[in-house]
Amino acid sequence: MKRKDWIRDNFLAKFKSAAVELNVASYRNIESLKFRDIRFHDYRELINELSPLKVTEIKGNYQGRAWKLADADGNSLIIVEHETGLEILYAVGAVASIASLVPLIINTWGRMRDHLPPFKGRFGTDAPERRRFDRNNSLVEEPASPVDAIVLQHLLRQYDALSERISSLEAELMSLKRRIDSPPYSIDKKKTAKNSRTKTKH
Repeated sequence: MKRKDWIRDNFLAKFKSAAVELNVASYRNIESLKFRDIRFHDYRELINELSPLKVTEIKGNYQGRAWKLADADGNSLIIVEHETGLEILYAVGAVASIASLVPLIINTWGRMRDHLPPFKGRFGTDAPERRRFDRNNSLVEEPASPVDAIVLQHLLRQYDALSERISSLEAELMSLKRRIDSPPYSIDKKKTAKNSRTKTKH
């Protein structure tokens, strides 16, 4: 198996596990943020720092120890321990989780590494990586936008999806209205035949 295919298969298994855990329809609704930093391995300290949240260790094809984090409002995501750094898995469109939990984890992670020198990762110094599957089921790896930009992207995506759904419902409503206002010919024909028989009886 080629290395590229092996990497894709690992991500596919991981995203499928996350989709089940986060209760989303498809692994394509999962995205990953990876913070590469081979100098920091004390994830117990990170978990302790995040203890105000509900933290549950979970099983699955995550290629590392994984925990599900949830706040009091039920927003949740997954963090995964890797030797190469921290990974965050979240559901696309879960704006509340992205807007609240992701920055909290990133800030906590950053604060714990403040005493360490900058680390140059794949996309630059301390730059996170964003991984996702596109519509063609291809694995996409790219530099991550700032968290605020990620939140905005998901808000706009939700708005676009909602606008499409509203347009679809409006079209269905107009179609139904036309059918009510203009019954099919077969119904009109039955009504005409019934009226003719009634007149004949009289």
